[in-house]
Amino acid sequence: MDIFQVVKDLCTLSPRQGENEIETAKYLEKVIRQKTDKLQVQKFPTCVPLVSTAYLNLDGQEIPCLGCSFETGNISTKDQVVHSPHSDYISTPSYHKTPAVAISRTDAKKLNQATTVEGRVTVDKYSYLSRNFLVGNLDKPKNIIFAHYDSLGGGAIDNASSIAVCLKLLSEIRELISDNLFIFAGNEELSYDFPDYWGYGYRQFEKYYPGLLRQAKQILVIDGVGLTAPEVITTDLDNFIPLNYLKTFQSKTKVISSNQQQVLKCYHCKEDTPDKLSSEYLNQSISLLQKLLI
Repeated sequence: MDIFQVVKDLCTLSPRQGENEIETAKYLEKVIRQKTDKLQVQKFPTCVPLVSTAYLNLDGQEIPCLGCSFETGNISTKDQVVHSPHSDYISTPSYHKTPAVAISRTDAKKLNQATTVEGRVTVDKYSYLSRNFLVGNLDKPKNIIFAHYDSLGGGAIDNASSIAVCLKLLSEIRELISDNLFIFAGNEELSYDFPDYWGYGYRQFEKYYPGLLRQAKQILVIDGVGLTAPEVITTDLDNFIPLNYLKTFQSKTKVISSNQQQVLKCYHCKEDTPDKLSSEYLNQSISLLQKLLI
């Protein structure tokens, strides 16, 4: 399996929200069925905010921006304009219940100096059936591995790379399917399930398979690999997998990701592209995941 080709294929469907997530699910199901028949599809209804238009003027000057809210409305105060302090790109690290737009940190000075703020964001609520692909042992898995396939922005680091890593490992060591359960999850990035609007697909698995989570020896989340050498994260787990009963499982939960300071530089932005990934770091991520599973 060509791991970079999988990443590129997924990124052609970015941002993988709404209809694009549905098309991604079709692609992913086809790839998985070519590798194994141990697949169960969990379907669940959800709704996501799709931003159709967003604009911002500061003192009459148009500023590049992206919408980052769940509702349509006007932008008239500085509090409705956000930026990531970690990125030079326009990043949408968080979504807001009230109308909001995101700008780059290079334009933050213009925001601070502005006397008039004028803008608008238009959001369409898109309802659909999302899908979790449950691959492997659904009776008594030794380990449960989560990776989401939807995305905001370019979606290479977050999270096409993790999907590709898991698929590559499954293609190389097929016996892993007999003892473990891989969850390729949809609808992780955005939902109207407040307060934690992210991770809804993970919580849908938790809702219907709580016993599997309780009895599993280990829960692994693969998210954001391939940008740097992989790291194992055991803190702030709700940022990665906000389960309703995470406290019950957190002692046996680990995240495999890249260095978070580096991830934030292109987090949820259009510039999250395949060229930022390293084949060396992707292979290291495969090796680390394999080590944790065996």
